[in-house]
Amino acid sequence: MFTRDRDFAFARFQERAMNEPVRRLPLPHQDRVDRARGFAEALTQAKGKHLLIALRGHPDPDGIASALAQAHIAQRLGVGKTTIGYCHELSHRENRALVKLLNVELKKMKTVSDVDKVDFIGLVDAHDVDPELSGADNIETLTIVDHHRAHAPPRARFVDMRNDVGATATIFVEYLSELFPMSPDQDDDRRVATALMHGLATDTDDFTLARATDFRAAAQLADVCDRDLLQDLSRRLIAPSAMDVIARALAALVVRRNFAMAGVGFVAESERDTIAQAADFLIRREDIDTVVVYGIVNDRFIEGSLRTHSPSVDPAVWLEQAFGHDERGRAYGGGRRDKGGFKIPIGFLGRATDRAQLWSLVEHAARQALLKQLGEEPSPPVIAPVLTKPSVEKES
Repeated sequence: MFTRDRDFAFARFQERAMNEPVRRLPLPHQDRVDRARGFAEALTQAKGKHLLIALRGHPDPDGIASALAQAHIAQRLGVGKTTIGYCHELSHRENRALVKLLNVELKKMKTVSDVDKVDFIGLVDAHDVDPELSGADNIETLTIVDHHRAHAPPRARFVDMRNDVGATATIFVEYLSELFPMSPDQDDDRRVATALMHGLATDTDDFTLARATDFRAAAQLADVCDRDLLQDLSRRLIAPSAMDVIARALAALVVRRNFAMAGVGFVAESERDTIAQAADFLIRREDIDTVVVYGIVNDRFIEGSLRTHSPSVDPAVWLEQAFGHDERGRAYGGGRRDKGGFKIPIGFLGRATDRAQLWSLVEHAARQALLKQLGEEPSPPVIAPVLTKPSVEKES
């Protein structure tokens, strides 16, 4: 009888363990070794050939650092040529500083042909090619390494998707430790380690969102990275343009219980990261736990950022439910535990010459979608003033 009870209890324990979220279970050492070797094996297919490491969206420190690490590994495995390419502006001061101080070579592109003949594509910090990159359909995606949730199973010769790490940089630290351990005596190793540490820190909000795996990765980087350079990269300065957008967000803020939203009007593409900075600022207000800030970027897209402290809000799911999908079934929004973003084309409306009327339409549509997601009935449209400067300047 005792044996049956013990076996039953053990079976229940196994059932509970199997139902625990995967993110709570650390990746066994042998699995880490196998993944690193699998990544290297896939890259050897590009020996003597040209690999395009394609960044999606506006490059951020985690993506840039991961791309630099992949190029570093590819070079040691005999890949003939690697190019780190991107489609959208480096719109944040910190990102431009990272590229400049670490001398990272990036190629702006609209089509794959902009970077000569490409044999393979590698994706980092993303699981599909940027929709604005043309000419990639007939080129094989060799590797995908990402820490975001995919809406559909990604396709590549090698795929490593982990939701249990706070940054893609963490995965590349594991690859490097197994394949090509870094040394503080090597300039190129210090450069890559510094980039990875900065990418890890920024994507985990200075480690406040880091998991145990991220801390282990940071510990490996600590003895290799350039501390002085890292300090220069980590200065959180706020540009005047970001201050302006924060002021507009405060002036337009709408609060519903513990949720807040703000439309900031028209934003230049080179300043689109100011929307995220405004969301980062507003989420610090003590009586809200979720905030969405949005605006019209480059007269072409409605772009927005979500920040949340609520354990019941999954940014990717929340934004998908609020804004839906494009004609190809891809969600307009995405995200991870505490933050998310969305980008919706405004189409022919972008040709409008009456900017006040255009903003009124966009403001009403965005607010209607957000209020509906909150379970509230949206209000009728109201013609809103066009926002291009802080209201305090308009009144002076």
